[in-house]
Amino acid sequence: MGLAILHKIMKIFKYIFLFLFINTVQAQFDPNDCIHAITVCGNGIFQSSASGIGATQEVSGCSGFEHNSIWLKINIIQGGTLGFDLIPNDTNINVDYDFWVYGPNKNCGSGVTGLGTPIRCCTTNPALAGLSSNHTGMNLSTLSVTSGPGANGIGYVRSLTVTPGQFYYICIDRPVGDGGFSLQWTGSATLGAGAFPVPPPANAIPDYKTCSNTPNVGIFDLGSMNTLINSNLISNNIKYYRSLSDAIAQINPIPYIMGNSTNPQLVYARVTDNITKCYSLTSFNLVVYPVPNVAMSTTNSSICSGENVTVTFSGTPNANFEYTVDGGPVQSAILNASGLFTINESPTSDKTYTLESAKILDALGNAVCTQNYTNSLIITVNPLPLVNVSSSNICQGSTTNITATPTNNGTYSYSWTVPTGVTNPGNSASFITSTA
Repeated sequence: MGLAILHKIMKIFKYIFLFLFINTVQAQFDPNDCIHAITVCGNGIFQSSASGIGATQEVSGCSGFEHNSIWLKINIIQGGTLGFDLIPNDTNINVDYDFWVYGPNKNCGSGVTGLGTPIRCCTTNPALAGLSSNHTGMNLSTLSVTSGPGANGIGYVRSLTVTPGQFYYICIDRPVGDGGFSLQWTGSATLGAGAFPVPPPANAIPDYKTCSNTPNVGIFDLGSMNTLINSNLISNNIKYYRSLSDAIAQINPIPYIMGNSTNPQLVYARVTDNITKCYSLTSFNLVVYPVPNVAMSTTNSSICSGENVTVTFSGTPNANFEYTVDGGPVQSAILNASGLFTINESPTSDKTYTLESAKILDALGNAVCTQNYTNSLIITVNPLPLVNVSSSNICQGSTTNITATPTNNGTYSYSWTVPTGVTNPGNSASFITSTA
């Protein structure tokens, strides 16, 4: 093996290793550490598969600590008061969510230069405190900046007063219950353009459909969807995920070229601003349709005029197809659930069936997968044999000649037919029949 070829192979392996390393490391970063916080730019439903406290137990305050945490970061572009309602998806009063707020402009980490002491925290247990709901958050109805632990407090603390240019970290913990939740931001900072940078748009797109000869499995180029989801690929980047929680946390992204694992398969697209890190989500289905295959066959390609013949179209179940007969107008038909469609007739002349195309239609009747054909099936129809028979009248016991003259080419045979009641067939005949 030449050194140049060996060098190229080693270079390829280097890139493959680097790709696998980068994707493996990226897939390990759940948002349960401050340094992997999710940037928030507005109201939203949050769902995460993250569990545990991450690499470090980072919170203190309100006599609480992390159990199953999610870290968020907010960047302020409009001043005013800022609060939120944290609403668990599960309304059971025993579901308990806690939170801690750090800032302004405190960096991840411990010590003087790190997060320091939370400026707001709430570890009230809604069931123990006898509250009417398991909602928690910050508002202007209380002056307290701490709430909890356990039965202490009302589940809410005082809203923040924020100014443009500030950023804050919020750690949300789920000591009881690990489902999703929503944040509804409140306060004067949310009026007008809002407190946070505007997230980039993530356009809704139709299902991504592909055709495949392998049942229910297709190859998709997700990168081809980028400009449909967001046309500004300089300011934003787009990544795809298998679940909502992965999309929010930015973990386990799907490669652009992928094969589906279910049919249909729901995927999420995340559009992230390269500067503000604000994001928007959209979702769509990957749908695999079969490539339509249709073939023609017949019970007999050569028949006599008037005989029955069956032409069978077979192939992909429920496929639509088009054909012509003797070059006439295009006709349409559909294969049944067993992949069959038959035509029965008794032609008196040659017939030529030509398969034009086959299609798979979606629920709206649009052609998704199409295959064109030029196949023809010819049925030859042979004319029935015609014979003129002549003879002369004879008397009993006499003989005569019977002449059979065919009117078309072919090989003929003949037989005597004995009339009913005749006991001496050797001396009589009623007629001669001939067949080709």
